[in-house]
Amino acid sequence: MNDVFSPQRLRLLIRGDLVAGYRSLLVVSGALAGVILIAGLATRGGALGDGDFYRRCFGLALFAWGLVASSRAFRPLHDRTRNEAYLLIPASALEKMLARLLALTVGLVVYLLVFIGLASVVVETLNFLLHGGRGAFFDPFDRTVWSSILVYIVLQSFYFLGGAWFRRAHFVKTTLALTFAVAGFACFAALTVRIVFAGYWLDVGDVFFVLEQLGARASGIGAVVPGIALLLPLACWWIAWLRLQEAQVSDGV
Repeated sequence: MNDVFSPQRLRLLIRGDLVAGYRSLLVVSGALAGVILIAGLATRGGALGDGDFYRRCFGLALFAWGLVASSRAFRPLHDRTRNEAYLLIPASALEKMLARLLALTVGLVVYLLVFIGLASVVVETLNFLLHGGRGAFFDPFDRTVWSSILVYIVLQSFYFLGGAWFRRAHFVKTTLALTFAVAGFACFAALTVRIVFAGYWLDVGDVFFVLEQLGARASGIGAVVPGIALLLPLACWWIAWLRLQEAQVSDGV
């Protein structure tokens, strides 16, 4: 059997995580269903709109649930009462990382698509019975839905890495690290503009005009941005795997 990756071991890890966490899954799902039911009936599905209410519910549930869960993905690794048992599980670091990653990306996305879709059917059926009209059901193939999924994948990778890197307060520390990184990049960009256009008076409108012109002239920027958006999650997941591998080698032996 391959010591690094085995589909059978990965399947067993995913099943074990599901068995261990199904109670939390049911509790969160019940709370989410209650909120959607109350809000959907109170607002009549967004005033019987075009399904925007359920798209927002999906986005909020995906980001709130997914990011918090991603930051807590490796709690057994940092818990002194459970890390020994976790590290001695007969599976490689790659399999342990993939089991949590697949659950928090593919698993959670598919689950919420189905869950919000069923919730919209129930709520709108009740709206029809109570008010004589209903709004649109949740459309899982809507472009806005998949745009939010892509943004979630990028953000999830940072919180997934934070869960493997930080020992405590994973969500808070990851959020602070992202805030400082964005602030540092903004300061660097402002300093660069100040140096390049030294001696010229620039207001906000001038800066946006320059950026617009640069974007119009740089034909390759449309391919660079998706490339960066793809590389960032891969880099974060790779570093999380290295961190887990390091812990497994140094602490699991």
